[in-house]
Amino acid sequence: MPAQIPDLPTTRPLPGDGPGPEPAAGDDLAVLALEQMDQGVMLVDADLTVRVINGRMYEMFEVPRGYIPGADYARIVRYLAQRGEYGPGDPEAIAARHLDRALRADPPLYEHRRPNGRVLEVRTRPTSGGGFVRTYSDVTERRRAEDDLATQRHLLRLTLENMGQGIVLLDRDLHYIAWNSNALDILGVTEEVIRANPALPDLVRHQIASGMVGLPSGAPDFGDDLDAKTVYLMDRIGRPEREFVYARPQGDGRFIEVRVVPLPDGGQVRTFTDITDRLIADEALRQSREILTGVIDAIPALIDVKDRDGTVRLTNRYYRETYGPAAAPPPGPSTDRAIALDRLVVDSGQGVPFHEDRAPDGDGAMRDWLTTKMPLTDDDGEVTHIVTVALDITARKRAEAELRDAQASLIQAEKLSSLAQLVAGVAHEVNTPIGVTLTAISHLAEEVGRIRTLFEENRIRRSDFQEFLDVAWESTRMILSNVERATGLIQSFKQVASDQASGERRAFDLAAYVDEVLLSLRPRLRRTRVSVELDIPTGLIVDGYPGSFAQVLSNLIINALVHAFDEGEPGRILLSAREQPAGWIEMHYADDGKGIPADIRSRIFDPFFTTKRGMGASGLGLSICANIMTGTMRGSIALEDGEGRGTRFVLRFPVG
Repeated sequence: MPAQIPDLPTTRPLPGDGPGPEPAAGDDLAVLALEQMDQGVMLVDADLTVRVINGRMYEMFEVPRGYIPGADYARIVRYLAQRGEYGPGDPEAIAARHLDRALRADPPLYEHRRPNGRVLEVRTRPTSGGGFVRTYSDVTERRRAEDDLATQRHLLRLTLENMGQGIVLLDRDLHYIAWNSNALDILGVTEEVIRANPALPDLVRHQIASGMVGLPSGAPDFGDDLDAKTVYLMDRIGRPEREFVYARPQGDGRFIEVRVVPLPDGGQVRTFTDITDRLIADEALRQSREILTGVIDAIPALIDVKDRDGTVRLTNRYYRETYGPAAAPPPGPSTDRAIALDRLVVDSGQGVPFHEDRAPDGDGAMRDWLTTKMPLTDDDGEVTHIVTVALDITARKRAEAELRDAQASLIQAEKLSSLAQLVAGVAHEVNTPIGVTLTAISHLAEEVGRIRTLFEENRIRRSDFQEFLDVAWESTRMILSNVERATGLIQSFKQVASDQASGERRAFDLAAYVDEVLLSLRPRLRRTRVSVELDIPTGLIVDGYPGSFAQVLSNLIINALVHAFDEGEPGRILLSAREQPAGWIEMHYADDGKGIPADIRSRIFDPFFTTKRGMGASGLGLSICANIMTGTMRGSIALEDGEGRGTRFVLRFPVG
């Protein structure tokens, strides 16, 4: 509570202020009226003596009745200044300034903001006696409402000015009463013109004359009659009964969408949206869709797009040509599988990689397809559609089957060719011991005939019989040796030939069997200067297919004789094998021939690939090796990288 100042009696005390002369009846009514007012009232005479203060004044300045010094207005002002009512500063200077303004009634109306934030509207009126009457009205709520309204109007103006649209407000007579700058730009008028509140027909006429707005297609030809053109447009877009939207081209090349919203009082709100970019984007999208549709229709594959429920939403021309106008292929096991895969794509959000499938086409003919499925997702990653692409591989599968049959026939022919070479080689090998045996038997027969003649003529001598015994012993030994040799060759031939012909599985000693294979190849090797060396320990027992393995070794060695060494050129082939790791045989083939050029190393196992096709090579030797090693032998064959001269292969296959 501020420091108190001694109270001074008022010239005209108010009811409840204390003792004093009794007022007249008329004065009582006036005092009662002042007390009922919402305004604070103060009457000051020419000598600055306060004559009247009503109760509302005490309430406004938050002091008890009679507390404000009442006799001297100057003291009241100084008191209020000392309380900080007028803000910081020298109280005396502040009081002097307020007294001067009060005496001059300048300004006659102003607002005083109290320290507590309340706003008082102060009105000063001079009296005829040189004094003045001052009224104080609390306008805090009104000012707050006005400030809020001004803020809202400012925000509304900012909103309108920052809208991407133009917007105007028309009154019931279609005069422009509000607008934003975008509207002025689209309407093609200046701020000065629109501030004159022109009517809608006037502005339409101006736009037609300036070429900013034209008549729609199908409109009559009015020539240069602007009034007729204006009336024509106003009849159609001037006063729609309900919300109305139309688009129009601007003279500057833009396209404007106009939305007209009628108001209950007969006025209108019109918005103008520049849709040029949207139309350009729509046109680009339309063209892109046409291009995309054309590309999809040109793809020789089935393409369909389904929604999450499995309903087909889009198909390409190849799909429609295959299944006709039906939305989906006929039901069947393949369709059930497709439905399951569609559900998998929806549930997992992942595509299904290419897989082979078999299903009937629209005519019921079975076809082979290479199919993949891909999800289409929204911004949240949820699957919305499933895209299915199926390539018709029926012809390819048929060709593959024919190729497999051809390869099987060629492999069989190659086996028979190898067998024929084996027969020819063994026949050549067996011919020598049989020839020696025949010669020995013939010589022995001649000796038997000679000794018999001597015996019958009784001319035999001890020396003749001894000579006969020597010849008989030597011939018998020679016959036995060559017959055993022929028997061994025939046995090896029978074993290798039987293995290659039957393809049966059996256990065999790897080192011994390689010897037998090389024995069958000896006739071919004798015509060259190439030697074959072995580094294979005995006791490596393999439970497999010896005939197939023999063909692999034969093809590798014959391939080397054809490609690695020129005719008459010396060379060396080394075959080595070890069991590593346990349960697996790792066999190495190495020669010191020409080697394989780098540009064809990746193709040597391809069927029918050869660099000497005109010299009798079929291109199947290494291809057959690869098929046997990966299929029959359940292993592998690979070309090893190596520097310098020669070629190296590594063969891996299980022991059993």
